Amino acid sequence: MAYITKEQLSERLGATLYARLTDRVQGATANDSVGQELVEAAEAEANSYLARRYATPVDVGAHPEVLTVLRARVLDVAEYLAWKGSPFVSDPPQRVHALYAGALRWLEQVAAGQVALPAAAPPAGSTGQPDGPRYVATPRRFTAEELEGL
Repeated sequence: MAYITKEQLSERLGATLYARLTDRVQGATANDSVGQELVEAAEAEANSYLARRYATPVDVGAHPEVLTVLRARVLDVAEYLAWKGSPFVSDPPQRVHALYAGALRWLEQVAAGQVALPAAAPPAGSTGQPDGPRYVATPRRFTAEELEGL
């Protein structure tokens, strides 16, 4: 299951702005192919961070509480990519820069283990070791059999 859809991106931007940012020729008609590319690029960018700590794509179908958190951050990334990719816009607004920077900060914190995704699975194939102390006892010098009769 995807984190976001092109319809959600369109809803966030509004129909007019979505058309302006996805139409790479005239900036007037919405191009859903470009919208889908933006969604996939945003999800790939998010997964590049998440993969350091979790199996990606994160299974949001089994854990809907994770979907809400991821959706907001991935939409921030997708909106920034839409603004940056449009030939009709020189630079994204400061609000969009701030949302993108915040999303990347959050994703970096998740990757560093400072923020945990609830109920998300660790990456496949990782051999988790407890971080607690490890104690290995030395062999006993005297056993009960050796001391018998003393």
